[in-house]
Amino acid sequence: MYRHTSEKRLLGPALRVDRYSSAKQHADGSWDYGEGPSQRWIDNFHTDYNLCALRSIGRYAGTTELESSIRRGLAFYRAHFFREDGAPKYFHSRTYPVDIHCVAQSIITLVAFKDLDPRNVELARLVFQWATNHMWDERGFFYYRVLRLFTIRTSYMRWAQAWMLLAMSTLLCESDVPVRSPETPDSAALVEAR
Repeated sequence: MYRHTSEKRLLGPALRVDRYSSAKQHADGSWDYGEGPSQRWIDNFHTDYNLCALRSIGRYAGTTELESSIRRGLAFYRAHFFREDGAPKYFHSRTYPVDIHCVAQSIITLVAFKDLDPRNVELARLVFQWATNHMWDERGFFYYRVLRLFTIRTSYMRWAQAWMLLAMSTLLCESDVPVRSPETPDSAALVEAR
């Protein structure tokens, strides 16, 4: 809200949230999903949300006080949430399930932080390529999840397709590199980014 209104009274609560999140970060740069005893796992897209939220609040508030927290979180994220072939891991400690939401949010986050690590765009493209090779259906949609022994080929509009559309648009608009769209019976296009 502060970004839109410039009302100083809105800045304090945003910074308190930012500082609270930073205080909950582990020394290795990770965050637990939640604070409850049964919420002590570390996952891909919630780590992404933390990184993006810390950065957004810092930028809109005009402060860099949490930059070290962001950098530690991004370093942990890059080191623990991707296989060498670009598959994004759901959890920091194991690969499966590979969830399309992790794919999408990984692309969005990596592009958002391309200024902190120029390799992020290359990794985002690798994640996208992995998804098109393993989670794209020729009928024109992305699968929900890849498990160790099988793939759940359901097309969920909100969880999968909407987020992948945002991820592909982000990659296309922000990466300054060509992005090959998945081929469907109706289209086979090489789209050049700006």
